[in-house]
Amino acid sequence: MKLYCLIFLLIAATVSVSAQQTGRINGKLTLPRTTNAAAKTDGVKVQLTSLDGNGTTRETTSDASGQFTFADLPAGRYSIEAVCDLCVRSATDETIVVSANGNADVTVELPIASISETVTVAADTAQPVENVSKSVDVIGGQEMRDRADFTLVDSLRSIPGLRIQQLGGFGRTASIKARGLRNQDTAVLIDGMRFRDPSSISGDATPFLSDLTLTSVSRVEVLRGSGSSLYGTNAIGGVVSFETPSARKGTHGQIGGNFGGMGFGRFRGTLSHGSRNGKWGIGGGVSRTAYTKGIDGDDNADNTNFQLRSDLHPTKWTTISGAFFYSNAKVRLNSSPDTFGTLPASNSTIIDADPFVNFTPDEDDPDALQRSKFFSGHINASQQIGKQVILSGYYHVVDTRRRNDNGPLGVGFQSASTSLFDGRIDTVNAKLTWAPNSSNTITGGYEFERERFGNEGLTPSGVTDFFTRVTQSSDTAFLQFLSQPFDRNLQLSGGVRYQRYRLGQPAFSLTGSPYQGAQFASPDGAFILDGAISYYFAATQTKLRAHVGNGYRVPSLYERFGTFYSTWPSPSFVALGDPALKAERSIAFDLGIDQNAFRDRLKLSASYFWTRLTDIIGFGNVVPDIGTTPRPFGGYENQKGGRSSGFEGSATARPTRSTNLFASYTFTNSRNRISPVAGSGILRTFGVPRHQFTLVATQNFGRFWVNFDLLATSDYLAPIFSNSTFSTYVYRFRGNRKGDLTAGYTFKLHREDAMKLRLYGTIENVFDNEYFENGFRTSSRTARVGLTFGF
Repeated sequence: MKLYCLIFLLIAATVSVSAQQTGRINGKLTLPRTTNAAAKTDGVKVQLTSLDGNGTTRETTSDASGQFTFADLPAGRYSIEAVCDLCVRSATDETIVVSANGNADVTVELPIASISETVTVAADTAQPVENVSKSVDVIGGQEMRDRADFTLVDSLRSIPGLRIQQLGGFGRTASIKARGLRNQDTAVLIDGMRFRDPSSISGDATPFLSDLTLTSVSRVEVLRGSGSSLYGTNAIGGVVSFETPSARKGTHGQIGGNFGGMGFGRFRGTLSHGSRNGKWGIGGGVSRTAYTKGIDGDDNADNTNFQLRSDLHPTKWTTISGAFFYSNAKVRLNSSPDTFGTLPASNSTIIDADPFVNFTPDEDDPDALQRSKFFSGHINASQQIGKQVILSGYYHVVDTRRRNDNGPLGVGFQSASTSLFDGRIDTVNAKLTWAPNSSNTITGGYEFERERFGNEGLTPSGVTDFFTRVTQSSDTAFLQFLSQPFDRNLQLSGGVRYQRYRLGQPAFSLTGSPYQGAQFASPDGAFILDGAISYYFAATQTKLRAHVGNGYRVPSLYERFGTFYSTWPSPSFVALGDPALKAERSIAFDLGIDQNAFRDRLKLSASYFWTRLTDIIGFGNVVPDIGTTPRPFGGYENQKGGRSSGFEGSATARPTRSTNLFASYTFTNSRNRISPVAGSGILRTFGVPRHQFTLVATQNFGRFWVNFDLLATSDYLAPIFSNSTFSTYVYRFRGNRKGDLTAGYTFKLHREDAMKLRLYGTIENVFDNEYFENGFRTSSRTARVGLTFGF
């Protein structure tokens, strides 16, 4: 009996000593304050490694609340590493000391790419920006709210390399010039699908840029540099992608209103619902924006946007989504700027712009009105086949309509007329994606596109009414690859795309119109190559990148079959287009470096870019006939293009948790090979300043925030047509100096942040800088206030 008691005591003592010599680590994973909505802390693999000699490792997985535990650990030093799909690198804590019979509490923040750091536009697949080998920027929803932006072009003004212009205020012509190139060289996407107007002269999105308001948007992604291998036509200089949000679990919504100077008023409401199991969700929004006075007191404009999106996940392998975006806008137009006073003897002299001295800004035209509508809708489906293959496809339709009414009132000689433009693009896309492992992805597919262009002219008498109808279709094959070896530090991406065209027979309202009976041979197709490489040095958080590729733009239907309708000496069509036009082509490259420092509190980026437009479509004064069809007033032809080069630099800083700073500088040297103004000999690209600086600063004081946004540019050149000499002159306009100040407060109406009320106000052009955009007036200092309720 004594022996048994002795054995029991020995065992108990051993267990007691052992228990006293072991410890425990209690850990919790957290997310950054600004992070990707898809990021989660549950189900993350956490690895523990002993640093005392033997290097023993143990693994566990975090629970639903992000917590994890390692028990029964010998006293000593340990390191922890956590890895997740959206982590830009491993999360580590290398200084954990476990004492005998002690507990160590650890909090590890996952280095998730924030919503402003996760991009799709660079490779047509989601990637953390640290892994992207191209020049990209993302404007997150929080940044748009801090600045109280309500239009797409407002949000883009701070991006390096982009030149944003709006001629005459809200609703009027807006344009995006990327890296010193032309308006038509930047593609616009809605949820990754091309949005453009086939009835515009260049077949791009410019006529509707001012109609894209921020009704329901999660972020805006920007690719600077050629994107033609991924997104096709009009992506020579860059790509802007407007992304709509998927519904979150539960029911959520917002309702808000704004009012301010120049008769400004805006209403916006959103509502969404997502199932608890995440299998389906639906959400949408509606907004109406109006200016009853505008810049000159009679520049009324209004816009109504309606968006809807639905996502369905019937199985874990299947995804189906559908969305549409509808816009209906109306805007009163002004007469274009005109020359004034004594003009130089030759248009080769650059005139320093001085309002009401040598030019008159745009003036009120009481009976000029533009109405525009567009519908963009798509349905998308994807099916995962096994673990390595995904089959996906979509159908997308864009329908555009524009109506311009003008009367005899206004500056100069005008007559009553109505011009109607309508276009439609139907696109069917199918692709197969193969991912043999986590580091390599190959995508190949086919795309069919059919576009239609229509133009109709109406007059009060109806005698000289006319119409034009044209169609064009194309077939495209594409192949893309993405490789990320060496723990995703090295990235290689590339793409190839081939597009060929088939032209339809144009139809005109008059017998004997241009191109009648002509036989149209299909023009040459466009072959595109693109490649990019980057390497991320994890030790120093440095990324080196390079991107090279050629781009293209499909000739628009107006450039192929455009006409000038003349009533003198008798009603007839005069040809302007050339059905055999070849696609525009370009070659571009950029080199860049990105540097993170101070635990990601400072991010520096610098890029050198160079683009040559090898072949473009321009307007010639003397051009050859099209078969038996003469072109006595000139027409469109293939020409040699110019080149643009420069430097982009930016810095993003977060010196404190409540302070965010962003600054950028762009130098651009852009020149044409042929002067856009005949006889002037001036080759510098119009509308592009050589220097541009932007600054965005946000400071939070708890629930109160202040945001300051500054844009400053050097001078630039722009043409003005003279109604007195019937010639075009080149003016040098002073650069913009525009600062906007926004402040607001968020009221917490529910203890779990389920309901919030945001009160905010903005002072636009806080310095009251007088500025003319290509001779058009811009607004003086003005203010607006807003209130938004969210649940």
